[in-house]
Amino acid sequence: MSGLLLDAATIEQHKMSNGFGSSATLVPQVGESSRESSPPRVARQQSAEFYFADGNVVFLVERTLYRIHRSVLSRNSPFFRNLFSISAPLDNKEVEGSSDDNPLHLPHIQVDQFDAFLSTVYPSWRPLNQSTEAIINILCLATKWEFATTRSYAIELLTSRPLSPVLRIELARVYDVPTWLLSSYVELARIRTPLNESDADRLGLPTVLRLGRAREAILRQRFTRALEAPKSDFFDVPAARHMNCWRTLARSLFLALKNGERAGGSDEDLVEEVLAASRRLSEDETLCHSCSDLHMFRARCTRWLDIDSDAAIVASVFNL
Repeated sequence: MSGLLLDAATIEQHKMSNGFGSSATLVPQVGESSRESSPPRVARQQSAEFYFADGNVVFLVERTLYRIHRSVLSRNSPFFRNLFSISAPLDNKEVEGSSDDNPLHLPHIQVDQFDAFLSTVYPSWRPLNQSTEAIINILCLATKWEFATTRSYAIELLTSRPLSPVLRIELARVYDVPTWLLSSYVELARIRTPLNESDADRLGLPTVLRLGRAREAILRQRFTRALEAPKSDFFDVPAARHMNCWRTLARSLFLALKNGERAGGSDEDLVEEVLAASRRLSEDETLCHSCSDLHMFRARCTRWLDIDSDAAIVASVFNL
């Protein structure tokens, strides 16, 4: 399958083959790597979209030739600006990239990756609905070749895509996007089911251990809040008049939390379980009219499941 596959094995392979080591150090590989053996001349074909008659630099990706404009690349990339400034011919030899017979070879890059990247470098070619795979390819090459504007464009698009938190963390690490880390860690810390073995391997032991600590801290905070009396602004009379009601509700909330943690599921499922318990209490006339108000109780649950507070816990655990 072509392109960047969104699984753990390919993420690791992609890091290495595109010049990103495990520490996410950028190692651009155009120029000196272009001298690696190229495919036979007879097997080459010109790109249908990015072979311009007035182009002045030729690249070879797999078996496809691209004739594009130095100015477009150098204007947006310090890397290509430096590359073209030192590519003067030696010993009267033809400069690499000057013709189809002597192209600049881009190893370890696939045609669909380079096409996706060029579609952002040449805005008139930019498709309206790019796949997530294509945008990840754009982020990879834009980071590798120092295209700041294109990189920002890819980050903006991926931020709005529904990626799994594990994949987003991997991409954040490889391509240096720290703004993705906190929200992804929070999402994982709020999931009550254990990580599967594959996700744990992809995240690494230090991250898994920190997620465990964050989950425990969030759970302690929720249990504490479950036993706290609500503030008086939830009621139409002083809260002291309702302490017996709240002790009953707190017991229900506490037990629902324990059951929900054991059963897993989403926060929304947990809230519905708590609301169902409060309905039963109301029907048994254990609660007064004000305390049996489900709107009030849902507001209480919203505070109990406070994402901002959870984020503060996770940020502290991960030193973000």
